[in-house]
Amino acid sequence: MASPGAIIPISELCIRCTGRIFAMEGHGMSNTERGMSFIQSESSQGRIISSVEPVECAICHGIFTQLDLYASEIIQRLSEFEFSSFLLGSTFPEETINNESLLQGSYGSRGESIKKEFNRELGKIIENKLKKELDRDDPDIMVKIDTRYMKIDFQVKSIYIYGKYRKFNRIMPQTKWIKYSEVKDTIESIIGEKLNMLTGGDLYYLHGAGREDVDVRMLGNGREFIIESCNPRIRKIDLAKMEEMVNSSGKGIEIIDLSLTTRTHVRKIKEEKHAKVYMATVTSDREIEKESFAESISGINGKVIYQRTPLRVSTSRSDLVRERKVMCVSIEDIQKNSARLRIEAEAGVYIKELISGDHGRTNPNLSDLSGMKLIISELDVIEIKR
Repeated sequence: MASPGAIIPISELCIRCTGRIFAMEGHGMSNTERGMSFIQSESSQGRIISSVEPVECAICHGIFTQLDLYASEIIQRLSEFEFSSFLLGSTFPEETINNESLLQGSYGSRGESIKKEFNRELGKIIENKLKKELDRDDPDIMVKIDTRYMKIDFQVKSIYIYGKYRKFNRIMPQTKWIKYSEVKDTIESIIGEKLNMLTGGDLYYLHGAGREDVDVRMLGNGREFIIESCNPRIRKIDLAKMEEMVNSSGKGIEIIDLSLTTRTHVRKIKEEKHAKVYMATVTSDREIEKESFAESISGINGKVIYQRTPLRVSTSRSDLVRERKVMCVSIEDIQKNSARLRIEAEAGVYIKELISGDHGRTNPNLSDLSGMKLIISELDVIEIKR
């Protein structure tokens, strides 16, 4: 046996591991064939080289004799999952990798690693038995094998469903917040739990194209989202059934336009910046006079405003001053000390603070312009301009 740090003598290798030293040579040959060819070539020149049985090999220790055992265990456990493609990855002892690298380096580094051959040969067996595609780019399931402990784990590709949601109540956050820990249902949980009932997944995550406040309804053409089902057992799901399950739940949520998508789409919808149209009910500390109020509105209509991060979210967001444009504000109705306004503004405008002023953190604002103390008592998103 070679001492630590020494190059293992080729005489301590099995034929397969010998051949793997020359894997870049002999196109179309197996490593076993390469090993036999090398030994015969050396013998013909008077250099007698013997090989050992696989279980005695200083590199592989006979692991290639266990390929069928590994394949049988993997196939049995894969039966729990619906999938079309897979990929194998393996971990070997660091000592094995280092010893092999030193040995192959002494012969000009013309070989391949034991990991590569193990993954390839085991993959062939599973591929042939299951008639599933071995996909190196985007597999449904990644099989991870730790040969040190004969441990097998799976990394299952999430399922991503794109859609749009409408929210018809004023008591529900998009996702779970500590601030609203007493709220049981969220948009995420309502959609995610129904999805995982269909996929057999164990976790879910909602990726939204922005979010509305808990007390704001999301109406009109809906907000885009992607719901992710993690570790799904079932990949082929009925999207119409999922839509019906959510929409008939009586939770005040409706989803539309569902389609399968990919992880890359998550970033796309998160980066989208669409203008929005709101319907706001504004309440004053005194009666609102229509003409003077309309004149006050002209001070923000079509104007660029400057908003410092609102006090109500200052603990969770960076304290910045943002420059945003209010495209259009129009009066829909006025009743005594209440007015209904239609507001169109670019993405990122804090509508509540546009009206209240937030103690001077938004300028200009409708409270200062009108000389009244104004607040939004009800707010709805009625259209997203996309």
